[in-house]
Amino acid sequence: MLSNSTVLSPILYLRRNIRRVLPTMLVIVLAVTLVCSIVTIVGTIDKTVFTLYGYNRYLTGVTPRNALRVNEDELVKVRALPELGKLYQAHSYQTQVKTIFGKMPFPLFGLEPEARALLMERCQIRLKSGRLIEENKPECMMSAEVAQNLGLKIGDNVCYPESEDSFAPVPIKLVGLLEGVVWIGLTSRALVDRLSPFTWAGYLAFAPTYSDAAQSRLDDAIERVVSKGNARVWRFSGLVKETQSALTNLYLILNIVIVIIVVSISFVCGLLSNIYFTQRLPEIATLSAIGYPRSRLFRRAAWETVILCLFGWILGSIVTVSLLWVVKLIFMAPRGLILEPFDLHALAFTLPLPVFIGFFAIVTIAVRLNSLDPVSIIERRG
Repeated sequence: MLSNSTVLSPILYLRRNIRRVLPTMLVIVLAVTLVCSIVTIVGTIDKTVFTLYGYNRYLTGVTPRNALRVNEDELVKVRALPELGKLYQAHSYQTQVKTIFGKMPFPLFGLEPEARALLMERCQIRLKSGRLIEENKPECMMSAEVAQNLGLKIGDNVCYPESEDSFAPVPIKLVGLLEGVVWIGLTSRALVDRLSPFTWAGYLAFAPTYSDAAQSRLDDAIERVVSKGNARVWRFSGLVKETQSALTNLYLILNIVIVIIVVSISFVCGLLSNIYFTQRLPEIATLSAIGYPRSRLFRRAAWETVILCLFGWILGSIVTVSLLWVVKLIFMAPRGLILEPFDLHALAFTLPLPVFIGFFAIVTIAVRLNSLDPVSIIERRG
């Protein structure tokens, strides 16, 4: 014999009718997987940019305009800034890193030994394998992920004369792999000065202390004193702004797609809930006829819907993260591509799904309950 609390338990129907509620839960799982996967993959674009050029958070770059070297008058103004700690000339080569949206230039900073050591310290980069480069030799070291992206191992040539994307007058051999939170590539400035005297050279400016606030003040100070007609200032806040501006339309399209998915799936789940509720009309009519108020029946149906949506969202999140981990391990990581399977921002985009699905379903149930005639239903079944 079931008690009143057991009869009206929202778990009772879900536990006894798994096959009937499973289709609705699978629809929710698939919708969460679809939305979360799309947002995560699109989110790899800005993650790639901020990892590829994340070193800009720890330094300020200054490059010449319409010249091979930064105007000395501009350098005098930069050196006079109280916010400046160190200023080093950078004479660099570059290669091309493959990303999900095409090739992106990746610099091999040609720096003197002291500057290389400071850059690695500020960017929290350490040697993973191999060795550090020797001064004035055709050698380089780079982040292990970049080497993996380019299909290189220690001993391979990164830049060489015949390359279209990674040119250098002589082969530049990879001798060390680095690891850290951002990607960098390093070579000897003396080597680049000797082999490529007629390519442009810029400067890297570091704050006196290792802190985001100090580097940001230096960014602002250099931006303020340097003439934009003579040099360009590269700062992390500018990188963020440019990235967000470039992706504005893409995110707009993404939001439109997500709204369409949420509304469509919510409508489908509302229809499914209506079908299941219709199948349960004799049960609900009987409970109503023997004295259970419709408000309590509605609360039970609403809680059933909430539990179904919640479990569907949780299961969908688990499936999505598991699927993206497989994609990362099998397809992305071997190619040195960035993918973060557990992305809270992407999961947040899926939260409207259970909310709207639950809303559509509960409204549908409320309408049917309001027009319910238990006597006629029982007579038809009788």
